[in-house]
Amino acid sequence: MNNLIPIVGIIMSFGTISLVIITITNYLLKRRLINSGNLDPESIKAISKNFTSFKFDNLKWGLILLFAGIGMVIIDFLPVEEIRNFHLPMGIELICIALGFLIYFFYMKKNEQ
Repeated sequence: MNNLIPIVGIIMSFGTISLVIITITNYLLKRRLINSGNLDPESIKAISKNFTSFKFDNLKWGLILLFAGIGMVIIDFLPVEEIRNFHLPMGIELICIALGFLIYFFYMKKNEQ
């Protein structure tokens, strides 16, 4: 377990750096397109659609983290004998995370109409 912590830290560091670089380059590209002034209505629609989807990304990750936390609280109430069995806590956590995804999916599908 002690060998796993540095590996996860390195992966998370590179993932965070990559995400920041991608976000900055996308912003610079969109800004350059808007400043050029040569945008047709379809391009403007695509750029604005991409900007409005960010607020729903926050909702998605909020729901996923909420349900992951609920799963951990449920696992905390299990007896110690059940926690030693790896499959039950993992199943509870995965089911809770899947519920978060499903709630987000149905919310987006309902608002899409």
